[in-house]
Amino acid sequence: MGDNNKATIKKKAGRPKGFTTKGRMTRLENVGAENAIRLFINQKFAAATQAWEEIEDPYQKVNTFIKLMEFVIPKKRSVDFKPEAGPESSLEARLSKMMKEHNAVNNNADGK
Repeated sequence: MGDNNKATIKKKAGRPKGFTTKGRMTRLENVGAENAIRLFINQKFAAATQAWEEIEDPYQKVNTFIKLMEFVIPKKRSVDFKPEAGPESSLEARLSKMMKEHNAVNNNADGK
């Protein structure tokens, strides 16, 4: 009978409860790094503006401007739109169905 109980006990797989890997930086550490970078940029902004004014080559000035814009304005990516096949899956059909359901609910609420 003692052997029968041993057969029903299951061992749990995986890491033990409470175990942490500490492999990633926490959000708090990220915020500290972000604030340090912002502080550095704010302190060096006047020097960067002065360096910008000193660039005489128009090609280099435009190229530098484009590189700086990448930090502020996200690059545009193409989006592939693949409409679903079939008449019931068209946008118009789905909107029409939603409107009919909405009207039916409103009509039932008004009739009560």
